[in-house]
Amino acid sequence: MPEVLPAVERLPAEQARDLFELMGAAVALEAAALDRSIDAMVGALPRPLRAVTKKIMFGGR
Repeated sequence: MPEVLPAVERLPAEQARDLFELMGAAVALEAAALDRSIDAMVGALPRPLRAVTKKIMFGGR
């Protein structure tokens, strides 16, 4: 069950929706940046080690 956020409850519905949409976009952007960083780091390894290293360290990410 999500926690109640008193500050968000005081916002008009439209502003609360905008805030949640912005937070969702920020999370998606952060995930994409993390994926690019992981790919860049693993890409520095020799080719035979890339897939195995990525799978061991980061699962299927």
